[in-house]
Amino acid sequence: MELTLTFDAAYAAHAAVVMSTVAESNPGQAVRYWLIAADDVSPSARAALGRAAGPDATVEYLRVDTSVVNLPKGSDPVMAYLSPAMYLRLLVPAALPDEVRRVLYLDCDTMCTNSLAPLFDVDLGGVPLGAVRDPFNRRLLDMGGIPGLADYRDLDPWAFYFNSGVLLIDVHRWRECEVTEKALAYLTRHAHESRYPDQDALNYAVYDNWLRLPRQWNDLMAWRLEPEFGGKLSDSAVLHPAGPIKPWQPGFPKGARRDLYWRHRRRNGGLVAARR
Repeated sequence: MELTLTFDAAYAAHAAVVMSTVAESNPGQAVRYWLIAADDVSPSARAALGRAAGPDATVEYLRVDTSVVNLPKGSDPVMAYLSPAMYLRLLVPAALPDEVRRVLYLDCDTMCTNSLAPLFDVDLGGVPLGAVRDPFNRRLLDMGGIPGLADYRDLDPWAFYFNSGVLLIDVHRWRECEVTEKALAYLTRHAHESRYPDQDALNYAVYDNWLRLPRQWNDLMAWRLEPEFGGKLSDSAVLHPAGPIKPWQPGFPKGARRDLYWRHRRRNGGLVAARR
């Protein structure tokens, strides 16, 4: 399995948690990570990430020109917690060696609770990526609409809108469809006014050209899996507590998700906590 994460120093500790949960939920599965780390991620943090990946994983760092994603984070104060490193995911496919045909991108606030292997058997049908529909912003027009929506006559405002926290990427089709170039061009026009900048850009770039994946691969409503509600975290495969309050913050609800995060965080205690 080929996986990728992108992060800066503020999110390195959380990336280690993601990798640790993947190792625990996929025992014996060979995993190769292709990471993009911002320049502020220290050598010691990179070494700790290698340990977090587990005994069955290898870790490679991709070289990219980060200057092309030196973009605003957006204008919504509610989304001020977003890291500028969110744009780094756009650079992954071009930086991968040609031998990598499919890669799974995971946000650094996700946690793996089940095998990822079935996801790699999904037939993408020739589209550049698979993603899960966002349960809160379900269509392009929701929450005021993606910036510029009214001016893009070829976009149906009622079209489904996906969350970019988990992306199953067909690397060659992504390149052929020029997803990175289209997303960056969109951001050049709209990053300053975007709500969810990289996500809006990707929804624009692959409009009507992506596969909808089942919710279990990016469960944004995983509070329903808490045991107090009669569920279990392993009923999904990837939990994603999106939003401004994260499992590492005091305001996050107590429960199985918070416990899962901190169990893996303590396991990888060599990384400094992020102030977010």
